[in-house]
Amino acid sequence: MRFLMLCREPRLYSCQRLQQACEQRGISLDILDPNRMLIRLAVEQGKSIFRLYYQAGEPYDKNRPLPELLPKYDAVLPRFGTASTEMGCRVLRYFEAQRIKVLNNATAFRLARDKWQSLQVLAEAQITVPATSFAGELCSFNGHLSQHHLPMVMKTLSGSQGVGVMLAESYPTAQSVLETLHQANINYLLQDFVTESKGQDIRAFVIGDRVIAAMQRSGNEGEFRANLHRGGNAKWIYLNEAEQKLAVDAAKAIGLDVAGVDLIRSYNGLAVLEVNASPGLEGIENASGVDIAGLMIEYLLNKQNVPH
Repeated sequence: MRFLMLCREPRLYSCQRLQQACEQRGISLDILDPNRMLIRLAVEQGKSIFRLYYQAGEPYDKNRPLPELLPKYDAVLPRFGTASTEMGCRVLRYFEAQRIKVLNNATAFRLARDKWQSLQVLAEAQITVPATSFAGELCSFNGHLSQHHLPMVMKTLSGSQGVGVMLAESYPTAQSVLETLHQANINYLLQDFVTESKGQDIRAFVIGDRVIAAMQRSGNEGEFRANLHRGGNAKWIYLNEAEQKLAVDAAKAIGLDVAGVDLIRSYNGLAVLEVNASPGLEGIENASGVDIAGLMIEYLLNKQNVPH
């Protein structure tokens, strides 16, 4: 059996752990960068023929080898970052057209990568999210800012690990940041800052119909973002039945098989900050002691109805 992981950085902890989990089950795993792939759609003898190629070598080497046809895979694990979303989702869609099982489909993956559209879908599913707004380019900055109280959070529509998330504690600061984002042609949203969260949030790791681990993340002194990549720390926590259901419902609303659901406690109860389609494994495996990589591979095998 041969699986493919779509990832630009095979040395990452998550990639290494998933590779170990595959090896333990006798599965061969290729880790390839979707940005090096070439998709060919052709018609032969009246039938559509799909082909996928991969080009190795240095990108700017004139003597690099030509793209080579990739072998047949039994399943695909998408683990690409935000910079690879477009091509990664196109490659995922290619595999879906081949009826090959994927661990998160292209439509759900793309939706999760757009912070505003995913929040809209969550709200439509009656899932509580923080007060958030998105404005067209002809709406004035003051008009947009008037919808929120201070302090407020500004987020770019794509980004991960806390990148593109800013806190404004005054309207002049907020307006200055919005002017910069507008000048750079970067779409953004505004969100009420949940002061009572005290720089903490919860990451619930969802696989299928259940939360298999959860951790509480806390930011360093003076840091409002709780992301571990920003220097925060994490500890294992237990979520009650209602909290687990909220996380699972959020993942299902986006359409994800595997998701990292970020939750925040407020005076109005638990709210969903965002849903991640390619959540990291290192922090939550270390905090919980759960073999999440192994559970992901088991889920994919069960999805294929493959005996193991």
